[in-house]
Amino acid sequence: MTLTRRSLTGAGVAAAAMAAFPSGVHAQGALPAVRTTNGPVIGRRDSDISVFKGLRYGDDTGYRRFLPPRAPRPWTRPAEAFDYGAACPQRGDEPNQSEDCLFLNVWTPATDGARRPVMLYIHGGGYSTGSGSHPLYDGTRLARRGDVVVVTVNHRLNILGYGAFARVAGEGFEDSGNLGQLDLVLALQWVRDNIAAFGGDPARVMLFGQSGGGAKIATLMAMPAADGLFHAVPP
Repeated sequence: MTLTRRSLTGAGVAAAAMAAFPSGVHAQGALPAVRTTNGPVIGRRDSDISVFKGLRYGDDTGYRRFLPPRAPRPWTRPAEAFDYGAACPQRGDEPNQSEDCLFLNVWTPATDGARRPVMLYIHGGGYSTGSGSHPLYDGTRLARRGDVVVVTVNHRLNILGYGAFARVAGEGFEDSGNLGQLDLVLALQWVRDNIAAFGGDPARVMLFGQSGGGAKIATLMAMPAADGLFHAVPP
């Protein structure tokens, strides 16, 4: 999501679009542009669906290894949400891995403030592998067919997300065994604060997932920190 020299031209187009149109509305033929609570972002159009990949919802965890997540530092220039963000380091075959992995992806029929239902998918992988960037989780068809906003999310996994170190590391690391869940809570807070600008309804958020993703949802249902951040779970 960091602008580079090669991205200046695209950023200039997006900045012009954002100046001419309010947040959540894109020009015909222009890149979709949204102002989030962290800063402005630009995505792409896939036929009739606006796609935002690699939206940062948390700061780099590499500087806070085994510590709770923090919201990202704000930015002012439009950030390109064109490509998936990194997955948590793992033994899996994810092509892009980094401790800087707190990213999510959004597919929406329109950034028009229509208050569509939100479907947030949490990937499987036994708490150890996977990401929200797998081709199987592409939300384009679901967003189109259901007129919904689809979100997938990356978070910390394996020892980085669920290794409990309080007994050996001492004070300050009490949450180390639950960091993957706290990352998901931070992602849900981002959805609460920003999804309306993407055409979603923050009061109608459904969680769904597979395997370890389903288990993480069950844990979120019991977490006071997640209370009120989602409203439905499939039976």
